[in-house]
Amino acid sequence: MTLTCDPQVAAANAARRAETQQLKLAEIDSDWLDNMVKRLFSELDRQMKQVEDSKPDSRDANGRAANARTLASLERTLEKLARTERERAAMRHSKALAKDGNAKSALDRAITRIVTIELSRKDSGEPE
Repeated sequence: MTLTCDPQVAAANAARRAETQQLKLAEIDSDWLDNMVKRLFSELDRQMKQVEDSKPDSRDANGRAANARTLASLERTLEKLARTERERAAMRHSKALAKDGNAKSALDRAITRIVTIELSRKDSGEPE
């Protein structure tokens, strides 16, 4: 049996991929992503319990192979999820540093402006 491609479906998928590729990580809603991470962890936990609950004496070779595939898939998914969380934490940290840096720069500018005004008052002999 050969697979045939529906041109309309292919065009819709290509358009969706093009949109996704232009989407930047910062544009993704953080709350939505947090919810998805929680759901993925819950699903991973459910699947792990399912593998653990299968009876060892009733497992045949096919069952053990299926469990091994499930565990391998769970491991890959968990690694990807952990990497994504590390990247998000690093992004949040860099955003915080940028904000703190901006606040520090603004404070430096304000102090410089005030000092300049005060020094100009002293030079001109104005009362403080």
